[in-house]
Amino acid sequence: MFRYLQRVGSVPEDDMYRTFNMGIGMIVVCAADDESRVTAMLQGAGEALVHRVGRIIEGEPGVVYGTL
Repeated sequence: MFRYLQRVGSVPEDDMYRTFNMGIGMIVVCAADDESRVTAMLQGAGEALVHRVGRIIEGEPGVVYGTL
């Protein structure tokens, strides 16, 4: 469906990813101190798009959405 919308609407791929939830793919959870090492390791293994998508903090159970 997304490829159809992209083709028919002549929507650039980066706009598609910003507008629609087209999936995150694989998620790796690591300690904050290891972030740069894990990012470098993933990029070295050929992962072109490595992004921090959140953080885990101590507190009451629940999910809070916002910017990093």
